[in-house]
Amino acid sequence: MPEPKYTHTLLAMLGGQPQVVTFTLDLLLRHDFPIREVIVIHPHAAQPRLQHSLAHLNAEFISDYYKFDGQPIPCHFRPKVLELDAMPLDDIADSTSAKGARETIYHFIQELKQQSRHIHLSVTGGRRLMSLLAISAAQLKFDPFDHIWHIYTPDPVKEQVREGKLMHVPPDARVKLIEVPFIPLGAYFAGIEHIADSTQAVQHHMDIQERKRCQQVEQALAHKRPLDILKAYAKGMSPQEVAGTLYIALSTVSTHTTRIFNECRNAWDLPENHPLTYHFLREHFGMYFGYNE
Repeated sequence: MPEPKYTHTLLAMLGGQPQVVTFTLDLLLRHDFPIREVIVIHPHAAQPRLQHSLAHLNAEFISDYYKFDGQPIPCHFRPKVLELDAMPLDDIADSTSAKGARETIYHFIQELKQQSRHIHLSVTGGRRLMSLLAISAAQLKFDPFDHIWHIYTPDPVKEQVREGKLMHVPPDARVKLIEVPFIPLGAYFAGIEHIADSTQAVQHHMDIQERKRCQQVEQALAHKRPLDILKAYAKGMSPQEVAGTLYIALSTVSTHTTRIFNECRNAWDLPENHPLTYHFLREHFGMYFGYNE
């Protein structure tokens, strides 16, 4: 059986507040947008709050029907989990996971647009970075028939509905739908999305290679002391600061640094006479160890 086509799709970022999805859906339906599919993008549901949000939303879509103003309407619901190197991403906690989130969102929006859908992107919920990445992808992949939405919820209502205590509010609750203005660059400048695709592909390859090289050096050092020194450099310390922080002689730092540099030359395939400094270690290992976020 061929996969059904949903002409109007609500694509929402999801965090610990599931009601923002149903609030947005209700408002779109009241504005006569025939939404027939809702997709929520979120990290891997390892945290209880996210599990709670998904449970609340699943309860709203029974047998592909959604109850709007007391009447069931056909509406399909499904989640989309963020990934990093084809593995579920638990959270966006550093630059590497941010790149995984970016690629997941970008390629998923691209996939949806290849199916001739009109997308309504909701950027109210979830991690703020997820919304920023989604808007960035929308500028390249959306056309003039797509929309980006944010909802305004008065503070007293926020307290009443927090974490899905209420999944729907009446029209007089003053929850408002705000359309976010944006320019769909991909629709007006032919080829710009292909440039972005190529750039991201190259960047992704470089990221993988960089991690492999850093991992190779880390595994080659093996012992605690040279790894401690490497991590200190990754934090941006000078040799003198490393010696003072680790309570070791500067000559000991120098000996281990020479070994670290040798391993780096092997990993990056650099000639023996290629000069290396501790700034190189900061630049390449800061992100690897999570110090350069």
